[in-house]
Amino acid sequence: MANRKILTSLDRLAAATSQDADDVRIALTELVASGDARVQRGQESADAERLEAHHCFRLVMNWDHFHENRVQLSIKGDDA
Repeated sequence: MANRKILTSLDRLAAATSQDADDVRIALTELVASGDARVQRGQESADAERLEAHHCFRLVMNWDHFHENRVQLSIKGDDA
């Protein structure tokens, strides 16, 4: 799965997830720190912690990295 880019803002992500913009910023910062995402303004990397809520930025998700570094659990149904 290739990297996926979207143009968005903290305000837009907050509205889409029914979360506070500061909570979205924290989640975005964690995604960047773990290597699952990059944040760009124009062609330059941006610091997710310093984004203004209304500023547009490009969110670049690295879905391969995201899926490779997650624990997957499954629960088998009761066979009785």
